[in-house]
This record gives sequence, C-alpha cells and structure tokens, in this order.
Amino acid sequence: MAFQLHEFHQRRAEATVQLLEQALDRMERLLTHQQAPGIIKPVRNTLAEESSARLLEKLRQLRGHLHEFAARFGLQNHPVDIRQLLMAELSSAWVILEDCRPKRMKGFGVSFEPDLRKALDESLDVLLREVGAMHEDAQ
Repeated sequence: MAFQLHEFHQRRAEATVQLLEQALDRMERLLTHQQAPGIIKPVRNTLAEESSARLLEKLRQLRGHLHEFAARFGLQNHPVDIRQLLMAELSSAWVILEDCRPKRMKGFGVSFEPDLRKALDESLDVLLREVGAMHEDAQ
C-alpha cells in the first residue's frame, strides 16, 4: 500500500533518498575499490575481505529497502540532465578554488609573503582555467 505525503514532506523525503543514495554510491565505490586514489588523503583499506563482502551485501540490502521506501510513499522520479549536474559541480569547484585565494584567506590572521601569494594565485589561475574550459564543454 502506497501512502501519499504532503508535497512539502514528499520533497524532503525525496531529498533524503537522494542524499542516502549518493552516500551508498560512495561507500560502494570504496568497498569495490573503484574509488580514485586521493591526492591529499588516500584511502587505506584496513578491512578484511570478509568484512568488505558483508558490508557490501548489507549496503545492497539497504539500497533495496530504500527503493521500497520510495515506492511505499510514492516518491517521484525526477530525471535531471547531465549538463545540470556537471554545471553544478563545476560551479562548486570554481567557488572552492576562488575561496583558496590568498585574499580570501586573510582572515586567518597570517599574511602571505609576496612570492607565496603570487605562486598560489598563479596555480589557482591554472586550475580555474581548466574548470572554465570544462564548463564550456559541458554547455
């Protein structure tokens, strides 16, 4: 039996399912060794193979129950164009990189030496140009 939620409650439940589904995707990539190695914080697998297998099975069960939850409460499927997702990710990347500029980090109470400031800005400019080029391709 499906229950009909109020529109506001439905939106919240759909957002919750989306967030949980994204978390499950990240965990599955970790457990199946499909996660790209981290530049700053590489993931070290200390799990026994049996533990990984059990966690992966429980993850898949949880994903199944999540599908049942969505069906039970009539949550809607809202397809989104990949361009929208890419544009959102690239916009976030742009903001993150801009926030790393020395002028934005002045509130930490430690000033940058001129050479360090210049080097950091130049490196960020390279990264921002690459993000901008990806943005153009995603349009």
